Amino acid sequence: MHELGICDALLKMVRNIAKEEELEEISRITVEIGTLSGVVPAYMADCWVAVTDGTELQDVEFVIEELEGTARCLDCGEEFVADVNRLRCPKCSGEKLTPLTGRDLTLKEILAT
Repeated sequence: MHELGICDALLKMVRNIAKEEELEEISRITVEIGTLSGVVPAYMADCWVAVTDGTELQDVEFVIEELEGTARCLDCGEEFVADVNRLRCPKCSGEKLTPLTGRDLTLKEILAT
C-alpha cells in the first residue's frame, strides 16, 4: 500500500509549508488525485488518519478531489475519458493507449484559520 508512504510524505510537506508560511491553525487540506495515478482515494483517506493520529494535524479535514484521466488511442488517435476498469478505446476497442491527464496527485490547498 503505497498510499501510506504518500501520506507520510504529504504530512512532512504540510508541516514544512506551515512552518515556512507561519500558518497558525490548519483546518483543511485538499488533495487532487487523478484516476490514472494508481492511488486509491479511500486508502489515502485511511492512511491520512493513520499518519496524523496523535499529531497536531489529527483533526484537520482531509478533502480528496478526484480528477478524471484522459487517454489517447495509439491505433486510431481518439482522445477520451479513460475508465480504469475498462482501458480500451471507445471508438476502435484498441488497447494501445497513452495517458494524457489524470496521473498526478497534487496538494491543492492548505486552509488555515
